[in-house]
Amino acid sequence: MAAPPSPRPHVMVLPFPAQGHVMPLMELSHRLVDHGLQVDFVNTDFNHDRVLNAMATETGAVPDGINMVSFPDGMGPDGDRTDIAMLADGLPAAMLAPLEEMIRSKKIKWLIADVSMCWALELAVTAGVRVALFSTFSAAVFLLRLHIPKLIEDGIIDVCGKRNISQSNLCTCGGHVVIKF
Repeated sequence: MAAPPSPRPHVMVLPFPAQGHVMPLMELSHRLVDHGLQVDFVNTDFNHDRVLNAMATETGAVPDGINMVSFPDGMGPDGDRTDIAMLADGLPAAMLAPLEEMIRSKKIKWLIADVSMCWALELAVTAGVRVALFSTFSAAVFLLRLHIPKLIEDGIIDVCGKRNISQSNLCTCGGHVVIKF
């Protein structure tokens, strides 16, 4: 008698709930399923139906192997979800405990989280799973984000990201104004 097939590796995918973050991670989830993994795709309650409707329009349905899951975002029904800072601040408090419980109950082995959901690193450590961060940013934006501390240190921007450029920081090169670092 042949041994039963081993269960497919189980991955949780956690996008930041904003335009430009959800669909790239959904595409990654499709590729993971194509390679034999089981995916739990976590969304906020607010985005859940919107994502399902968009997928139905594009592809006809959610593919087998992707389980769509939603949790509250902690903002309440009248919360301004266009306020990205407020949304980002509320997500960990609303989602950490239920996600940890889900990881443990479903025996999830990997967490793939949007780089904007950096609190997921703590979740992975607490739940004892491996973690990978996924960035939807272009290489240029990612590089800029890495250099923000240096821009603040050099006085190019303040801690709120506002320009703090004096004439002494500007020069011209080939007819273009550039910032000296």
